Amino acid sequence: MTPSLFRMLDWHELIEAERQQPGARVFVSDYNGGHPFVEEFLGELADTSPGRLADITRYSGLDEDVRLRAKIAAVHRQYDGADCTPRNVLPGGGSSSLLGTFATWLLLTGRRRVHYVPPVYYKLAYLFRRMGMEPVPVARSHAYQPEFDLRLPDERTVLVLTDPVWYAGRRVPSTVLKTIGAWQQETGSLVFVDGTFQYMRWDGERGEESAAHLPGDLTLRMVCPTKYLSIHGYRCAHLLLPERLREELAELHMNLHGDVAVSDRLFAHRAADVMLGEGNGALIRHVRDRHRVLVDSGALSARMPVEAGFFLFARPWVPHRWFLAMDGKYFELDGHPGYIRINLLNRPGTEALMATVGQPAGQRVGRQIGQPTTV
Repeated sequence: MTPSLFRMLDWHELIEAERQQPGARVFVSDYNGGHPFVEEFLGELADTSPGRLADITRYSGLDEDVRLRAKIAAVHRQYDGADCTPRNVLPGGGSSSLLGTFATWLLLTGRRRVHYVPPVYYKLAYLFRRMGMEPVPVARSHAYQPEFDLRLPDERTVLVLTDPVWYAGRRVPSTVLKTIGAWQQETGSLVFVDGTFQYMRWDGERGEESAAHLPGDLTLRMVCPTKYLSIHGYRCAHLLLPERLREELAELHMNLHGDVAVSDRLFAHRAADVMLGEGNGALIRHVRDRHRVLVDSGALSARMPVEAGFFLFARPWVPHRWFLAMDGKYFELDGHPGYIRINLLNRPGTEALMATVGQPAGQRVGRQIGQPTTV
């Protein structure tokens, strides 16, 4: 077994307990964060009751909504140039429900040992622990690190991969994905890509390397439009998967989770329309602006470069115990003392960090990894 993966769950439980206490420290690693584009992204959902937009007397099924599945397939043909059809799409009510379906499917199909590239999202670790599954790491470091030491097993198995590595906003390098893709072809192994933060690239490009380098007939990839738009009060996500697995997983998902609220189905359509149209470029520019303001304030003594998403992994120039924050142990990461995850969209958190500038905390040095600069 991998004790560090399951110990990570204990840390998450502790921070969640403190987060809910009155008067808790400012949570700079917060899950939530606002932005000024909510109404623009929501369209008519921003000010119209779902009852005026759909029949609320009926169950609202996502998977039976062929028009939605066709839209999602069109998104991935447009973004990735993928040969994607509605038969490769399984929509669901958020990433957590799809992770639950995937883990249950592994259990029901007799898979008790799963390999993974660290880190994995804590909910998947929770499911593995509760289901008595053995997760086996195939590396000691994370894929974006120079010392990444990938050791793929010489057997047919299931591999879980997270891309991008969300807490640091770092994408899995194409060389790593090519290696994994070749290994899949050689061993027939199935890869599950947790792509919850995909399509949030800071370079403005839309395509994802995992779509280009991993064989579609051996890969399941989870995509989360609620993260893409950073509107988490609605719930939708989808799996891109081989056609041969779709009906089996769709049936399991429906029986585990049932239908979604009609508002979530309407949002899933709206999110697909935004992806097919103007996209989330305005949101990404806003995240980059928030990053620049935080860096320019001098509140950080070190930081990692960011490529995607809205999280930054950095070291405040005051001790991070001043805040409620997630450091490396929450992500199975060694090294990087004092580094914490920072939600760039969470204004109270970033403002609390910037308010520390000028507070006594020893010598003040600002640097981005690999680029030392004395301030």
